[in-house]
Amino acid sequence: MFLIRTLSLYNKSMHKLVGLNTLRFFAIVFIVVYHLFRSALPGGFIAVEIFFCISGFLIARKLINHVDVGYNLRYWQFIKSRLRRLYPTLFICVVVCLALAVIVDSDVMTGARVNTLTALTFTTNISELITGGSYEESFLPNLFENTWFLALLFQFYLLLPLLFQLQIRIFRTRKAAIKFFGISLFCLGIASSALMACYGGFFGMADRAYFAIDSHMAAFCFGAAFATFKYFVPRTPRTSKFVPAVGIILCLVTLTVLALRIEYNSPLAFLFALPFADFLAIVMLACIIKLQPNIRERRKTRNIIRIFESLGTLSFGVYLYHWPLYILLPHLLPSDTADWAYGVVNIVISILLACLTLKIVSINDFYKKFRRLRTSVKLPYVAGAVAIIALAVVAIIRAPETSSIAEQLNIIAERNEEQVNATAGEISYISAAQVLDEVSDALSAQLQLAQDSKVLPAPSGSLAAENANSARVLVIGDSVTLGAKEAIEATISKSFVDARENRGIETATGIIAGYAATGKLPGIIVVSLATNYRDITEKMLQDIVATAGKGTKFIFVTAYAGPLQPRETQNAVIANYANKHKSIYVADWWSVSHDNWSLMYADHIHLNPEGRTAYANLLSNTIKEMQQ
Repeated sequence: MFLIRTLSLYNKSMHKLVGLNTLRFFAIVFIVVYHLFRSALPGGFIAVEIFFCISGFLIARKLINHVDVGYNLRYWQFIKSRLRRLYPTLFICVVVCLALAVIVDSDVMTGARVNTLTALTFTTNISELITGGSYEESFLPNLFENTWFLALLFQFYLLLPLLFQLQIRIFRTRKAAIKFFGISLFCLGIASSALMACYGGFFGMADRAYFAIDSHMAAFCFGAAFATFKYFVPRTPRTSKFVPAVGIILCLVTLTVLALRIEYNSPLAFLFALPFADFLAIVMLACIIKLQPNIRERRKTRNIIRIFESLGTLSFGVYLYHWPLYILLPHLLPSDTADWAYGVVNIVISILLACLTLKIVSINDFYKKFRRLRTSVKLPYVAGAVAIIALAVVAIIRAPETSSIAEQLNIIAERNEEQVNATAGEISYISAAQVLDEVSDALSAQLQLAQDSKVLPAPSGSLAAENANSARVLVIGDSVTLGAKEAIEATISKSFVDARENRGIETATGIIAGYAATGKLPGIIVVSLATNYRDITEKMLQDIVATAGKGTKFIFVTAYAGPLQPRETQNAVIANYANKHKSIYVADWWSVSHDNWSLMYADHIHLNPEGRTAYANLLSNTIKEMQQ
């Protein structure tokens, strides 16, 4: 009943253009599925262009209508009206999510002071670009990282009226100003698309292209430019009433196909998918405008549309709540909860919270009614609000600047460095130039790759060279392996762990070649480098094995990089390659860890003490299986 009554608010504030909220409904479905079930819809992020296009269209139409009827455009009054529309829902969401975060692992709140400030000041996108935050690869994601959307939206709101005021001052007539306003926006959109293609497509700077307003405002600009279309073409051509409906369906199907095929880090996403999504959004917008008479004439159609329109009113709230809940719920629900169950619970809670927030901020006389209530009735509401705000303040105060994961990895790395320094001078470091002289021509390509990527193709120091040459098992890994270094070396006799943070599997050939240059390689090499690299191919694995030469057995470790970063595709590549070669084995860490978050810290990637023991035991058991 609560949900139905809240959705009925839509009847009091129905948009004149019926169908826009339906588009928002489909867009939020794409985005939520992308975040909660990413492997099912790897390109669902492109649906954000629909939101941007609709926002640009509506806000430009509002400005144009305001000026067209003879009113002067007041910049700060316009900005205040936008703040009144966006800020209440944003503030309630931030406070509620901070209150929930009090009872979860403190690592989740790392950097929460800055993250909360940037969310409330519409600067999340700028903060992510400055701090190097990654939309795809963040191990401890920003609790309010999804507010980059609002940041871009509000930044465009700051720019659009300024551009319109400039056109009004240049041209004498309002109609000429509006026309040139549309042309300027279209040209600005083309320029923004070109920047996105350059940064994301050619230079591989996906986050720079996605977060920055200059390279990601094409959809806003095209939507706003479309609002001036009627001034260029007063009478649109007549079409059958079925053509716009079919057009919308075809656009949604095309968008779905793109979302199934495109991934965030793919250059095609920025060269083709996002610009094409802008085009599809404009087409759907045009079809909705064309359908207006038919929707109002047919009562049955109007009733069906009303269902989607009502759900679409919740899209803003669902978008704001679902991301923080996705980070918090794994710490609030039992650790053995299935991945799909987290998604279902998230969606249900997000809808309920969105309904509650909509009920609070959308009823014009809510505060008048509240003042009329008796004190005994007011008291529970006031007490609840004060308690939630107090919990949010506590969460901010308790939020750590550095996660315990980072601190422990630093301690382990420092111990490793002290061991290396203790024996410095006994055996000289092996330089890349020496390696190139000593390694055969067959390895030169791999060494050049390591040199180009600035990876030292050699052991870390003299102790590393000694231990690696005397070891029977060499473990090459990243930060996950670094955290388990002591457990591995204690569990597997005569083993040596060479691990560093932020390593990817593309560095393995150079590292192995460096050890080969010392004159001896262990008979077993464990490669655990799939966590930080998404695009693993069989060619990479072949190069790694070829670098070591014949007689060396390999164990490749599958990766689990948390629920936000699925690694099933690259794990499948590893498993398929191992099935084709008798000397290649797989230590399937993904199977052990993906349903057992009790082995990991708050990021669901790095290992706690129990997880380190499980990780070391997995490697030990795989080695025993290999030797049978």
